[in-house]
Amino acid sequence: MKKIFALALAAVMTAGMATTSFATSLEARNDAEVVLLGGFKMVDVYVDSNDNNRFNESDDTFTPDKGSEKTNGKFTSSVVVNEGDIANVDLSVVKGGKKVAIPLLDKDGNMIDDKDAVRRIKVKAEWKVGELSEKPEIEFVKIGAEYAYAVTFTLPESAEIKTTDLAGKIAVYESSSQLKDNYSDKEYITLSFGSEYGFKTEDYDGSDLAKAEVVDFDGYSDDVETLTFGDDFEFEVDLSGQGKLNLKNNRDFNKEFAAMYDYANIDFINFVKTPSFNKNGTVYIYADEDAYIYEVTADGAKEIKGLKWDEDYEAWTFKTRTLKSYAISDVELTEKTVTEDDSSSTTDGGKENPDTGR
Repeated sequence: MKKIFALALAAVMTAGMATTSFATSLEARNDAEVVLLGGFKMVDVYVDSNDNNRFNESDDTFTPDKGSEKTNGKFTSSVVVNEGDIANVDLSVVKGGKKVAIPLLDKDGNMIDDKDAVRRIKVKAEWKVGELSEKPEIEFVKIGAEYAYAVTFTLPESAEIKTTDLAGKIAVYESSSQLKDNYSDKEYITLSFGSEYGFKTEDYDGSDLAKAEVVDFDGYSDDVETLTFGDDFEFEVDLSGQGKLNLKNNRDFNKEFAAMYDYANIDFINFVKTPSFNKNGTVYIYADEDAYIYEVTADGAKEIKGLKWDEDYEAWTFKTRTLKSYAISDVELTEKTVTEDDSSSTTDGGKENPDTGR
């Protein structure tokens, strides 16, 4: 975690300390009728992982970069136990761009569905590091089988080549006097948040990049290197002066593309962020010699300029500087887009099929 983030988060957690320690249940509150902090110093956080504006569904399940799977997009955070500290919710498990809901609770710790109970409740946010594109709001949302009022907000989209920090606090209140440092129930109505989300940058060490996201090539000793993405895709390229690239890739099936060619069996190789290198390199796709290889576009199959079968490598090769999405078909596909020449000449000695798209 970045030093500035750690220092800012510490400052946020220190600000606004009350003189009383945490109670173990909501019954110890003095007068706050609507709170964020649940009994036994726990906070339930719901993430709309499938982006349908509903929470606590099976499709919301996600696995963070670190930690265990979050079933139904829900995780429970324990608050800081030091006397006087406000709650600390770590949002680092949540990807950027996802909507978060934290239910409003009544005096018994139950989610509130009564509009009159929250009519006068407002929400205030203060961010010391980073910011949200839109302010948090109180919203009536579906959580599992129930509808309830919750504080909702959406994390900013992750930057492509760096992590993003967010540190601050959110409070729900009826009267401005509840926001003062000496308010007796401040711990129950205020949550502090810390987050470091987005893509994790790491130096390339020559290992398989099948699951890679951002890779930093700065200072890599060899200029020309073969980057390996699983068993079927390699890219040989000069990395001198390259720096950081988002190499996130997968083999996800493209339903929309495949629907255009329901007569074919197609596999896909997808580079999600279409990384562009400083220099042209050679792609090696290890597919059968009788396979047909195309670039995937929204309009359909596109011929790859200079694509050839290389007898020595037993792979399909072509030159490019940008990695995109590719289709490997068992039959010839009808091309639906015009080929653009963004590659240079290919390896000599191969056999070329310019009229088939292979």
